Amino acid sequence: MLPRIFILVYWLSTFVFGFLVPAFLGGTLTLRRWYIKNVHRLFVYCDNIINERKHLLGFDNESEEEISSEEEEETIRRSTRQRKRKHLPSYVEEPGDEEEVTPSFGFCDIAPLVMNGISTIRDDQVTTRFYAQEKRLWNMLTRTSIHPVFMSHRLNIIWFLSLIWRWGWLLPMRILVFLAALGWLCLATVILVILPRSLPWYEKCYEWMICLVFKLVTHSFSAVVKFHNPENKAKHGGICVANHTSPLDAAILSYDNCYSMIGQRHGGILGLCQKILDMTNEHIWFERGESKDRQMVVNRLTRHCSTGNTLPVLIFPEGTCINNTSVMMFKKGSFEIDTVIYPVAIKYDTLFTEAFWNSSEQSFVQYLFMMLTSWALVCDVWYLPPMRRLPNENAIAFANRVKALIAQKGGLVDLQWDGMIKRKKLSERIRTTLMDLERQHFLESSVLPRNISHGNLSTLTSVL
Repeated sequence: MLPRIFILVYWLSTFVFGFLVPAFLGGTLTLRRWYIKNVHRLFVYCDNIINERKHLLGFDNESEEEISSEEEEETIRRSTRQRKRKHLPSYVEEPGDEEEVTPSFGFCDIAPLVMNGISTIRDDQVTTRFYAQEKRLWNMLTRTSIHPVFMSHRLNIIWFLSLIWRWGWLLPMRILVFLAALGWLCLATVILVILPRSLPWYEKCYEWMICLVFKLVTHSFSAVVKFHNPENKAKHGGICVANHTSPLDAAILSYDNCYSMIGQRHGGILGLCQKILDMTNEHIWFERGESKDRQMVVNRLTRHCSTGNTLPVLIFPEGTCINNTSVMMFKKGSFEIDTVIYPVAIKYDTLFTEAFWNSSEQSFVQYLFMMLTSWALVCDVWYLPPMRRLPNENAIAFANRVKALIAQKGGLVDLQWDGMIKRKKLSERIRTTLMDLERQHFLESSVLPRNISHGNLSTLTSVL
């Protein structure tokens, strides 16, 4: 009985004084940075083991010389001439290599077109943004290695020890910190509901309590967030817009500032948190498929920003989660409001975890469990200078200007596609228009054999 009590006291004291109290006081950042630094060293060491093993197995000479497009064309023309000679009658003199044969169409002539078409489908720059990217460096998480291969016993031992560390130590502690964050959220909500809002220090008390909730949430993932240019943080009455990777984006930004949030209404634990947050502040939750909800959002957003002394609004104009490699089309609704826009760029370090939430394949609980068993959550946040719409600029042009600035600062690809195409099918008219544009772009950029001209491609496009 005594050893069990001793173990329980040990775990509780470790949790309270090693995790909870430093999280409340904000004193674990240095420890987390030291932890991230050593984890990175471990990754480099494991990568060296993999490279040594590949060298011993002879896998380091996998790179082959690529044939240039001119050589490919010459190979196709040579095979065409050989095929023609093979079918010439015996009494017909075979032309030499220096003679040109009258060109005629063959299936090998469209090989470059077919190859380019298949490459275009394979390297689609839109749908790949809705899936987690495969890591260049293995971080000892099984889910980041599609084809695990045995390399060495040292690597297996390190992976097994890392599994014990993440699941046996980090996971229990992180769950306790996360539950402490939920408990503090409920306690803070009760206190804020009881307190009269007419108190002069009510707003400061609200901001401190809510920011502390999100600090505990980020601490539960061992988050190391570096904020750049904090002087550009969103002010009261403004709108903060950022690229969207996961629901944790809101927690990371609320770590450093307090916001009124706009987002889709969810169910489960995420929906419960939304309802609790609604009790103490004016947040806007909507259903994506309801047209009347969209008009309601615009009206409430306009009314919220017109007062000038309300908390800044946090909104993700993409409307869906992207895998942090690009920024897709911003919805124009938030850019129609006559107020200051505060752009924010968020970039995650995928070496320590995959922060992207694929909501079409994962529930939020599954995603949460995946994050709790990862190494850490490391990201950079850039507060960009505030922006206003120009006198002769419409909302769409303003949204594209803000999006381009976010993409440039975060090192992301600026795409014009609507991220909602992963949730619903495009109409026939839009699909036809996009197919025509893609076909025209493909034909203009294709490398064609010399005996085929762009003017005679109408019959070949049906093949593609």
